[in-house]
Amino acid sequence: MREKVIMRPDRCKACRRCEVACIAAHHGFDMKEAMKRRSEFGPRVRVVKGENYKTTVRCHECVPAPCVNICPTGALVQDENGVISMHPELCMACEMCMDACPYGAVHLDKVPFPAVDGVETPEGEEPATRTIAVRCDLCRDWRKANGKTMTACMEACPAQAIGILTTDGHTIFPEKNKPKPAAVKQVATKVDVDAAEITNR
Repeated sequence: MREKVIMRPDRCKACRRCEVACIAAHHGFDMKEAMKRRSEFGPRVRVVKGENYKTTVRCHECVPAPCVNICPTGALVQDENGVISMHPELCMACEMCMDACPYGAVHLDKVPFPAVDGVETPEGEEPATRTIAVRCDLCRDWRKANGKTMTACMEACPAQAIGILTTDGHTIFPEKNKPKPAAVKQVATKVDVDAAEITNR
């Protein structure tokens, strides 16, 4: 079974925090910076809403995947387990995969050019970018780098509407929000004050 993002549409509020979190995770931004640059970079998961529904458009990990089959350069590949991966250096942004996707889940986005001969972009300067086709990659690199089990959109959703279907067939959704640390701190402070009053009596 393939890992994939799943939805509970009845919970979606169309707040678009998932879109902002997606930009943040794939471009190394915090949420505030990602919000500012939404017009510059595109998310790989997108919110759609109509009169009676709200949900997200995301990759469905099709087997066989139309986007892979139509890609003329081999930028998109699918392994024997159905997992799709991207070789951005081969993408020429021809948009054929966008046309082939039955869910409208492939979009264009900007990515940095790779460093030439190990020369990195000087500090404080924006790296040069180019446009490629992107799709939800389940935040695989981001999760691995940060030791995460959930995708960025799952973490950001305040309604716990986004989950993940694991390779062993289990569904995982984020737990409900825990009490804020500030509230816990207030209680602890109250206990400390009471204890001090008792000691002084």
